[in-house]
Amino acid sequence: MAIRYKIIPRKQPGKQGEVKYYGVQRSSQIDADQFIENIVQKNTCTRADVLAVLASIKEELVASIRNGQSVTLGELGTFRFTIKTQGVEQKKDFSADNIKKVCVRFLPSRTLMYDTSRQNPAVTFLYDEPAGKTGA
Repeated sequence: MAIRYKIIPRKQPGKQGEVKYYGVQRSSQIDADQFIENIVQKNTCTRADVLAVLASIKEELVASIRNGQSVTLGELGTFRFTIKTQGVEQKKDFSADNIKKVCVRFLPSRTLMYDTSRQNPAVTFLYDEPAGKTGA
C-alpha cells in the first residue's frame, strides 16, 4: 500500500502569471465496517468485541473531556480539548456564557508520527495520474 498523490498547478501570489506544481494527497476512506473487519482479521477478537471496545473508548473520551481531562492512549496519541470563546473588554465581564464551543483535538504520538512519516522506509508514495492526462 502507498500514499497516493496527484499534481496540481497553483498560481503564485504576487507573481503575475507564475504557476508552480505541487503534490497533494489523493485520499480515500474506509468505512467503520471495513476498519473493524481489518482489526478482526488480525486478532482473535470478534466483530462484537471490537464494536464494544470502540463504543467504550468513545464513552470514556466524552466523560474525560467533560471532566476537563486529556486522554493519552499509548502509542496512538492524545485526545485533548480546546474552547472557543467570545472576548470581553474586562475580566469581570467574562462568564461561562462566553464559551461558544468545545473542540476535540488529536495529537498523534511520536511513534504514530514516525510510522506514518517520510523517514519511515515502509511509507511509500504512488503518483495517481488521471486517466488520459500526461505531464505538463
